Amino acid sequence: FVGGVVDALGLTRREAAPWLMLVDRRAATAVAAGAVVAALWYLQSRRIRVNWQRVLRKRKHTFDQEDETGDEQEGEAGADSGSGMERLQSHVGYNKKLIVERREAYDAIKHLARIPELDYVPSGSYVEATEEQVLWPMIEKSACILVPGAYFGDEGKGKTVDAIARHPKVEVVARVNSGENAGHTVFGENGVKYDFHLCPSGLLTPGKVNVVGPECVMDPVSFMQREISQLIDSGVEYKERLFVGNVHLVCPHHKLLDLISSWDAPNLSTLQGMGPVHASKASRRGLRLDHLFNARDGPDGARSRLERDMKTYWGALKEMGVDEKQLLVKAKANNKVQAHVLAFIEADDKAAYVLDLFDEWVVRNPKFPPRADVSFMLRQTIAKGGKVLLEGPQSYFLSNAAEKIWDSGTSANTDASGMLCASRLNLGQTDLRPLFINIHKTPGSSRVGSGANPCAFVPQHYFASTGSTKGDFEQMGLDWRDISKKFFDSIQPNGLLEPAVYTNATGTYDLGVAMAAATCIHPSHREFGVTSGRPRVVGFFDCVAQSEVMQVQGPYCSISAFDRGDDYDEYAVCVAYVFVHPLGEKMTSNGRVFESGTIIKAGEQLPTQQILHFCQPIVKKVKGWRETPIFARSEWWQKQSHPVTLPQPVCELIDVIEHFTATQVISIGNGPRGDEIIYIKRKEGGKRKDGRAKGK
Repeated sequence: FVGGVVDALGLTRREAAPWLMLVDRRAATAVAAGAVVAALWYLQSRRIRVNWQRVLRKRKHTFDQEDETGDEQEGEAGADSGSGMERLQSHVGYNKKLIVERREAYDAIKHLARIPELDYVPSGSYVEATEEQVLWPMIEKSACILVPGAYFGDEGKGKTVDAIARHPKVEVVARVNSGENAGHTVFGENGVKYDFHLCPSGLLTPGKVNVVGPECVMDPVSFMQREISQLIDSGVEYKERLFVGNVHLVCPHHKLLDLISSWDAPNLSTLQGMGPVHASKASRRGLRLDHLFNARDGPDGARSRLERDMKTYWGALKEMGVDEKQLLVKAKANNKVQAHVLAFIEADDKAAYVLDLFDEWVVRNPKFPPRADVSFMLRQTIAKGGKVLLEGPQSYFLSNAAEKIWDSGTSANTDASGMLCASRLNLGQTDLRPLFINIHKTPGSSRVGSGANPCAFVPQHYFASTGSTKGDFEQMGLDWRDISKKFFDSIQPNGLLEPAVYTNATGTYDLGVAMAAATCIHPSHREFGVTSGRPRVVGFFDCVAQSEVMQVQGPYCSISAFDRGDDYDEYAVCVAYVFVHPLGEKMTSNGRVFESGTIIKAGEQLPTQQILHFCQPIVKKVKGWRETPIFARSEWWQKQSHPVTLPQPVCELIDVIEHFTATQVISIGNGPRGDEIIYIKRKEGGKRKDGRAKGK
């Protein structure tokens, strides 16, 4: 009865919970029920009188819990509702809640004053240049070139890595940290596709030495089965061009610890053992590659080290209250768990099994790459006048050193400073002069995983919440032009997006959901993870986040996939956030106080993820360039007399990014092939300083 009153009054279960508990404790007597109904009626009356901050109280965020457990949207209403495209429709489960949340948040801030940044008029003009004119002079001045990701990974670093690796003075290409959870696809000159995780992209560049550094973590079985096998099958000679340092070894129990820790939602982890193996590394347990080539027995032998490290495995099983029979069933049901990991569960002497396994795949395997002191090789190369290229895994914001978003990142320090530290190069060496060329991507800046993402078209947890797949998106029958027009038309003069729905023959969808799905499956976007296969959450170019990256490791940046703008009539970039707390409460980050209505602009102190969870984007519209496509193989581009001045809308987008983020854009991508990249120079006089044109 009381529950019916709660629903009739439109109250949330969270608001009514204390009163419902009271009824439970008093056995739902008539007197107690009457008292509770009266209290609920008062609660509803009070609700009607409250101001706009109170309107937001129904909005519940569960990001923190989702991050902690790795279980996105477990138990949320509608998380398991529907199938196929039905699970994405506006009336189903979580979508119903999402639409209400969006509307309430917008209504709370829709009268926000227009900020001056929205009135900035871009005036820069950019002309096409050559690699030799732009990139090579930068390389000539540096002994160590780094290519880190500038956002959340998947930015398209391989193309720039390949261009730098082809410079005649670059001798060594290195991966210096992280592991196989970083995946990238490379196409060789023969058209063969390679899926690399630890192997540097430079392996496909003739004459270059490639190394995997000692701070990397490696499952040698996966490394041989997934990566080296590709080189063998396609006839790529690697034994004299690929060297492996004294890496930390990912053992089967590390991957199983990943599975155990994400027991209720195993599909939300890559199950590559990254967190557990880095925990072993930090606590000075576990194995490194050299241990396999020395005596197993003894106080510091491989067996005793492994047995000590596996105590965490036994402890985790005990903590979860499961045995190995249950674990085996769970592992067999997940196609990401490899055969050698399954066999570990069934092994009686687990330490012996692991050491015998690695003996077979590494020690006695003539196909395993030669070992080397990689850090020493890098230092020797530079000492002899050569140059080295450090290929970045993941990105700045996925680094465990990214203080603002560290709890949603990987377990290695994957920003530029972390790469330098892992290389063990002498940072005090005057002729090192490290050069950072950051990589970003737009349109369709993307992210996978959990965490705060103010610029996303849907909440970062949305695809996990609904179980969305590529097939679902394809069933929606989405019209890209119709959706994108409605979406960008929803941007108000103050830069806020007014919530709306999109309806076609297949159903009605939240407009942001439709835009996200249409972007993911757009032929020029195809935003699905290489490693996970899950759809990436896409959104606006984030000038607020990019500004922090440029302060730390700027100013140079190459922006991939710029030719995606060929199919946009309009686009937009985020130039600020606005903080809106669902309870109207104040929060603090590094001494700054945030309250509903607080603006965070590009160039200002970036708050932590606790604050970012409650931020909405303020976006500035820019024009698309459908009539002047820059795709390298488009008819319009091929008809131009090169070098060309880039189309005005292209120039305006570059100018806006440079202006708000202190970035100096050196190139933009205009196709997937290695040579489909446009190097640019600003036409107007004067050199840019810190990414800003002279006079700005």
